[in-house]
Amino acid sequence: MRASVPYRRVNHIRFPYTLSIYRRETVLARPFRTFRFDLQVYAAFKDLASKNGYTVTAALEKFMADAVKFGLVFPSSQNAAVEAEARVMLAWLKEGKYWVSLGGKEETSTRGRLLQLLPKVENAELRVEIEETLKKKP
Repeated sequence: MRASVPYRRVNHIRFPYTLSIYRRETVLARPFRTFRFDLQVYAAFKDLASKNGYTVTAALEKFMADAVKFGLVFPSSQNAAVEAEARVMLAWLKEGKYWVSLGGKEETSTRGRLLQLLPKVENAELRVEIEETLKKKP
């Protein structure tokens, strides 16, 4: 047996007339949010979205869905650990430690490890500092 759902009046306004339609349905509320954007950034994003056949809302919704799906927007604890390791390696390299032991029997090159960590570092200032330090001759 179906649950009884009351009739809901839905108004569609078309100038100059008002059309009222009655239909029986369950109404699900959609969240309404407001955001503040830089006008120039918004205008550029709107142009880009329209060139690709999207409205601004559809483009933002697609972006948010993909960001959540791939976990790209929110910083992870793994990235914080990578940046912490990069800072330590950078400090050791600046002190003149070119080879360090990372808990194993073999020693690791600080320059080589920094090169491995560099693509994973998201902090722009840290990336520039690492790049400048690696470009200097030992």
